[in-house]
Amino acid sequence: MVKAPTDESQLPMNDIAFSWNGLPQYAARLLAAVRQERGQPFPVIGSRPAVPVGGIEEALGWPAHWVEAAQPVSWKELGLPVPKVFFQSGWAYPAFNALGDEVRVAGGKVCLLMDNNWRGDLRQLVGAPWFRACQRRKFSAVLVPGKSGRRLARWYGMPDEKIFEGMYGADPRLFFNGPTLSARPRRIIFVGQYIERKGCVPLARAFASVAHLLPGWELGMYGSGPLHSAIPAHPQIKVHGFVQPEQLGALYREARIFALPSHAEAWGLVVHEAALSGCQLLLSDAIGSRDDFAGPDNAALFRAGDVASLQAALLILASLDEGALVRAQSASARLARSHGPVVFATRVKEVSNIIAHDKASFNE
Repeated sequence: MVKAPTDESQLPMNDIAFSWNGLPQYAARLLAAVRQERGQPFPVIGSRPAVPVGGIEEALGWPAHWVEAAQPVSWKELGLPVPKVFFQSGWAYPAFNALGDEVRVAGGKVCLLMDNNWRGDLRQLVGAPWFRACQRRKFSAVLVPGKSGRRLARWYGMPDEKIFEGMYGADPRLFFNGPTLSARPRRIIFVGQYIERKGCVPLARAFASVAHLLPGWELGMYGSGPLHSAIPAHPQIKVHGFVQPEQLGALYREARIFALPSHAEAWGLVVHEAALSGCQLLLSDAIGSRDDFAGPDNAALFRAGDVASLQAALLILASLDEGALVRAQSASARLARSHGPVVFATRVKEVSNIIAHDKASFNE
């Protein structure tokens, strides 16, 4: 493993650049932490997010360069010099691929930002030989969200010492621990898009079917999407629209259980938000971040798409005594410390300094 250079030889800030597909507000907060660590801004190239999140450039602190991810673009067209180190968002977006190609031609290095999680399905089994043959040597390092991403990156042939965790993370200034769980309302909270993949309708139906066993409990749902009207009406289910991050933190702190029943979830930033807020976690086994934040004291996992398994897990968490709730809240807060803006900035510093000075990098 190549050691990072000393402080005197660290890469200057204007020699790095970032791209981010669907640049969200939380990513802007992570990038702002990099600026604070390094002392000055750097180019951020993003495509617009699919959900109506506001305050992105305000959170970033300087203007981003907005592009269409499906349209190739050059550094010259952006009015920017080619950086020495480029953090490239995925390998499937023509705009970011074109920028990464230019960096390599100019002798620079590219770190892949990959949020895919390990699933072990046929697509990943078949895709591994293709990635090793066609993609691996393009990248000098890979930054992944957490443990599941590391496993996939190793499967794709990336050396373990060139894999860094911490790509995603919520801002603890917005999401932080609140009242003890026993003092909070008996509330389960769902945050996400009202779409098939998120499992929002099955969650509501599962809760409604056992609500008679949960007197005083409520399921609060926050999001937007085409399945909003498909969520069943029930006196203990409250369905709300999309909420901006600045208002969302208070909602977590007034909930005991956070539920995410997705059929597929690359990582799941909302799980980190909930863990920072001290919530118990009710997660399907398809959630990428379950390996990072779900432990025996603070979480119950169920098989994705299995309503009976979901109901059983829900009833277990709702029935815990006060001592178990104390342990759950402590475990969530402790596990949540593994990610966030400070961790992200540290990883960026490590990656940029190691690969910029690594003459043995396997992409050459």
